[in-house]
Amino acid sequence: MEVVLRPTNDQFLQEVVFPAFELGVIDSGPAIEHLLQHLNDEETRVLLELVLDNTSGESFFGMTDERWNQALYKLLFHEWFRDSGGWIVTQQYLGFAGPWEESFHLGLMLEDPDYPYADEGRADLYRRAFWGQPRKQYGLASMLCGVWDPVPQFPPDQVLTVEGHGVFDAKNGIARADWAWRPMLTVNKWAAKLPSALSRLLEREVKRLAPVNPPERHEILDYWLGRVEHPPILAVSFSGLGPRATEWIREIGQMAKLIRTAGAQQQGLTAVLGSPGRGRDHGRSG
Repeated sequence: MEVVLRPTNDQFLQEVVFPAFELGVIDSGPAIEHLLQHLNDEETRVLLELVLDNTSGESFFGMTDERWNQALYKLLFHEWFRDSGGWIVTQQYLGFAGPWEESFHLGLMLEDPDYPYADEGRADLYRRAFWGQPRKQYGLASMLCGVWDPVPQFPPDQVLTVEGHGVFDAKNGIARADWAWRPMLTVNKWAAKLPSALSRLLEREVKRLAPVNPPERHEILDYWLGRVEHPPILAVSFSGLGPRATEWIREIGQMAKLIRTAGAQQQGLTAVLGSPGRGRDHGRSG
């Protein structure tokens, strides 16, 4: 399974897309009509009009029309801009993509000070327990488990499902699916906390390696904070992250860059969990 993280236009989602999803839980017809009222993108409109011509009162849940899937991915994962005639697609957002287990591992390293990342066996048990009962205070890690916070007004697993995961209990504040979203204000908070979170992670690693003092510690932090473009070449002595230390340092930097950029551009984030090679060009942060 892989995961893809992408920035989103929060205004577009909350004013156009999410209200359509609420309507579509009951009847996809009015939901698609709502979208058509707001969209000025010809390709997406054609897809939706063809889907509308072939609907018969069913909800979005279980729709098998591939044209709906194409339109859905454009709505959720492309950059939308409102012009005088409505919302248009400007480009596809650049995101972060990687194996889910490894991305989840990195998210926990970044957020959870109790995560035993250096012990493979304990880390695996910890991840399994977290997946079974995610903790929303660790926002990125819980998002990578498909958890919604806040809980939407529609069951997200009835809109998009990839692996078949889903639970929706609005009364008890539970929503979980193969995709999740965090609003702009939440992403702003993540971005503001990034410098201290990255510093704490590096401090934990330095303490764990003591008495060895990794000479690249300041260069690593500079890379993670976006002060330099490339990660440093690690000395042999810096092995605290295991044999893939170089890759993990680079990927933490890419994940941090995505959050930092989304926060600076006043965007939210979406995450999609699914099987690799599903024919979607998800992009990758640099």
